[in-house]
Amino acid sequence: MESNKNKLTSIEIGSLWSTYMSASLSQRVLQHFTEKMVDKQMRQIIEYALDLSVQHLQSLEEIFISEGHPIPQGFTEEDVNAGVPRLFSDTFCLIYVKHMANYGLRNYGAYYSYSSDQRTLNFFEQALQKTIKLQDQSTKLMLDKGVYSHAPYFSYPEHPSFIQDAKYYLNIGLFTNDRPLNAVEIRHLYKSTITNTIGGYLLLGFSQVADSQEVRDHMLKGKDITDNQRESLNQKIKKENLDPPSFPEFEVTDSTVSPFSDKLMMGHVAFLAGIGISDYGMAMGQSQRADLIFLYGKLITGAQRYAKSSADLAIKNKWLEQPPQFPDVQRSQ
Repeated sequence: MESNKNKLTSIEIGSLWSTYMSASLSQRVLQHFTEKMVDKQMRQIIEYALDLSVQHLQSLEEIFISEGHPIPQGFTEEDVNAGVPRLFSDTFCLIYVKHMANYGLRNYGAYYSYSSDQRTLNFFEQALQKTIKLQDQSTKLMLDKGVYSHAPYFSYPEHPSFIQDAKYYLNIGLFTNDRPLNAVEIRHLYKSTITNTIGGYLLLGFSQVADSQEVRDHMLKGKDITDNQRESLNQKIKKENLDPPSFPEFEVTDSTVSPFSDKLMMGHVAFLAGIGISDYGMAMGQSQRADLIFLYGKLITGAQRYAKSSADLAIKNKWLEQPPQFPDVQRSQ
């Protein structure tokens, strides 16, 4: 019987596969970003992010080859159109990279913690270190450029305190706000608002340039969903007498020439939908007001419906690559 001692586990394969797909997507998007950027400081950040994606892909391919595992197709040169007009402003590109680095750090940390293979551990450790550098550089430049969106400040408590009334936790009407938000709840509201804002601008740009009318309509539908969800989050923030996150004027140009294939744009939409659902689930689990839990449940439902329709459209066009999976032993018998 063949020993599995030196083989990668299913979790490790899944982690490496997912990382390959996201890195190949990032490489193609960042190729377009760097082509037309004017601000030299911002361009350096984007070029560093692009180099990271290329390095990740090379390392992952080496692991897959050594394992005798097929290399995912991901997104290729065929999914990018070079030399076309720019679609997004420099500032949007910088904030986009900062936002994507956030999710890289979260995913790499999780993937590392569930790995035991030394090659896999080394890869995710290095990915974490390099993405931390990207995060630090992009954050510093956003602060220097005055485009970093700060969450609200509040007075520090004089000492730790403990909850005195069981009504603090969940025992509040679904549509009331009988106690102020705590810092953890504010964090999730702001983070989800930022995700929807960035996603909305990305979807707007994609809706202008998609080749297929069906894909254009799907992008506009997604833009409406992100706008509505962002407004729901902002209303909750405003009811607490807090200011919603502020953003610079992102620019989506008037270009109608696509820098990306419809396949790539639909893949990016699926990635964003997954991020949104994940964020809402985490927010729901860490919020202690019933009205917030109700809100996140509603937002998850809307995001899941859009994710399903996105998958249906991608499958229809044979764009959706299947993750590695166990053989269906029962059906093969």
